Amino acid sequence: MDNCEQSYQHAVFAELKRLGEWEGGNLFDGIRQFREGEQELAFLYEDDIKRLLHACDTSANNDLGNVVRICLATGARWGEAQLLNQSQVMPYRVTFTKTKGNKNRTVPIYPKLFELLPRRRGNLFSGCYDAFEGALKKADILLPKGQRTHVLRHTFASHFMMNGGNILVLQQILGHSTITMTMRYAHFAPEHLDAAVSLNPFDRV
Repeated sequence: MDNCEQSYQHAVFAELKRLGEWEGGNLFDGIRQFREGEQELAFLYEDDIKRLLHACDTSANNDLGNVVRICLATGARWGEAQLLNQSQVMPYRVTFTKTKGNKNRTVPIYPKLFELLPRRRGNLFSGCYDAFEGALKKADILLPKGQRTHVLRHTFASHFMMNGGNILVLQQILGHSTITMTMRYAHFAPEHLDAAVSLNPFDRV
């Protein structure tokens, strides 16, 4: 069992206990995770994104395309996007409330995406994780284990930095409590570490 699966199982027991379906303690409390080497974060290139969106739009699940677009456009986690409620959507912005850090955050969206979102009360989308797996296969996109839905968030962050975005702004968009997590994307910035050439002592002697 890897760390991702362990975290998932821990969350399952916590939710069962909250719902009153489990009376014992969390079986995964106190179990330390293995120390793992830093894993390369997969992200999608523009051609990948086009193939994926086509696969989503031709899926039998009518909500899939919009959930994927929200993740790609805002850096949202899969669960944050899929659980969006009508009350969280306003003209050209969405507010994520059920976040990993338990802090609300609001992210602007472009008008075209806002117009695509359904105008229904309550939850905007049905569950579409299985449909997403099918879309990945149809688009011939292979991903490392544990990065299936997170690849959309990684794709947003990677392209944000490659297009000249500010790392501190990215931290706010992603909702990271510290800059440490966000720094995983710093190397995508075009000017990343350029100062090593201009500010090193050898260049000045």
